[in-house]
Amino acid sequence: MPWRVVLLSGPAGAGKTTVCRLGHSAMAAAWGHPAAAIDTDQLYFNVDARWELTYDDDRNAMVLEQAAQLAASLFAHGWPTVLICGNSLFDPVDTAPFVARMSPVAAVHHVSLAPTAEAVVARCAGQPDRQADALAAEVRRLEGRPHPGSARLDNSALTPEQTLVALAALVDGGAGRIDGADAAC
Repeated sequence: MPWRVVLLSGPAGAGKTTVCRLGHSAMAAAWGHPAAAIDTDQLYFNVDARWELTYDDDRNAMVLEQAAQLAASLFAHGWPTVLICGNSLFDPVDTAPFVARMSPVAAVHHVSLAPTAEAVVARCAGQPDRQADALAAEVRRLEGRPHPGSARLDNSALTPEQTLVALAALVDGGAGRIDGADAAC
């Protein structure tokens, strides 16, 4: 079975982390084989567990490099599919170095979760750190600048488990396949 990396992006509240945390059984059922998930937020926690630091391009590049190294290690240990989710994976400037590193060893797919602003606001209702206006603005901002070659998945009405199954079906069908040339767009 060929190795593949699935880069999962989307606005805050889209469900990236929830899908990433569904666990081994859900991943194996959706993909039809063992699959691993890496949440880039967990890698950020290694150096900034309380989110005290402002965004920094160099630190982001380091986190994406760590994710690529971890994916390569998972491949070496028999995990044919690695799902990597994170906010910065939406930006082609940030994915280009990652894709360039992974393309020689694995098929790379990019999928953007694209729920409606209303769905995101409803999911995040009652969370004090998630303001409805800011969430809706981020959804609109990301809708206006899609990642080249990305497959879009509207998961507005899907449970996290249904989102994972739909994500696997998209990738299995070849959707969102990007390579080093596409990543630099």
